[in-house]
Amino acid sequence: MLIELLSIFIFTFALGLTILGGVTWWIERGARRWLGVLLLVSGLCIAAGYAFLGSRFAIALFGRLIVTVDLPRLMATAITYTIGVLLGFGVAGGLFLWISGRLLHPTRLERKLALFILVVLGVALLISWMAVQVSR
Repeated sequence: MLIELLSIFIFTFALGLTILGGVTWWIERGARRWLGVLLLVSGLCIAAGYAFLGSRFAIALFGRLIVTVDLPRLMATAITYTIGVLLGFGVAGGLFLWISGRLLHPTRLERKLALFILVVLGVALLISWMAVQVSR
């Protein structure tokens, strides 16, 4: 379990570096663009190095697997968790800024849309709770 947590942490860290490096490379100008490239390459190298430790090439080099988990499954899990957490924080933060009036001053329609979103989230939570109860 600990090796899986560590693997997800490392791949999420590498994915974050890669994404932030790409964004930095895209947004910045001049010499700062190279910082984005450096972040992007660092993220890719970390992911590739850790994936190497769990591959058949590690057996050829070290005689055994250094990391004994299903790395492709863990990479997919790490990417899924990272995207899920970022989307969740993004939606919650966006709704907070929107409703608080810091982003835009909400109109009557926008307030109704916010209420609709809350109702949909409430129904989704209720369905999830019912699914947990049924699965027991």
